[in-house]
Amino acid sequence: MPRNKKKKNIFVRYFTPFGLRQVCDFIMLAGFVLLIVGLCTNDNVLLAGFICYAVGALVSVVRCVITLIKIENRRDPAFKSAIINVSIMGVLFLLALFGLIWTIVS
Repeated sequence: MPRNKKKKNIFVRYFTPFGLRQVCDFIMLAGFVLLIVGLCTNDNVLLAGFICYAVGALVSVVRCVITLIKIENRRDPAFKSAIINVSIMGVLFLLALFGLIWTIVS
């Protein structure tokens, strides 16, 4: 057993299996920044922020539903985490959709 195995920091562990999770997180981060900027500028930036955030939340919900379908063991921690993530991201998607409709109507 090698004793000199170097530990990876948090950024390396997060980006090592780069995939849909990281892309979804970046989309939601961009939507968050656009929402903050849109509050100070105009409705078009706010609209783009809501669209970005809704797309990121929807992709996250789809990713978690795929995880729920693939995992057969209901006691698996990934299964429980996917259920929690579907609930949270579903609420965030509905809030972003409501904000998007509100921005378009007003």
